[in-house]
Amino acid sequence: MAAPDVPRTPWHTAYPAPTSEVDALPRQELLRWIKEGKMPGKDYVLVDVRRNDFEGGTIRGSVNLPAQSLYPTRPALYTLFASSGVKHVIWYCGKTWMISLDQSRPVRV
Repeated sequence: MAAPDVPRTPWHTAYPAPTSEVDALPRQELLRWIKEGKMPGKDYVLVDVRRNDFEGGTIRGSVNLPAQSLYPTRPALYTLFASSGVKHVIWYCGKTWMISLDQSRPVRV
């Protein structure tokens, strides 16, 4: 006999709910940055938040930090990104959500 289906609690429910809304950053804008020669790691940091970073492909120059690791590492990530001098930190996943630390404003595409 098969085990009964037990509802699983999503991982993100262990963390506080978002407290702000996000603005939209069109994909075309990021593509324009890339075509204009803006450099990942210098002009912006592109963070792939998927758990399996190469599942479905990834964007060249991005780094993988699974979403499950973000909340507990926020202070270290903030310090790292702030001290690096980049102007934009962009977060993305397969659901096309992006958050940018550009002037502390989250961004969604």
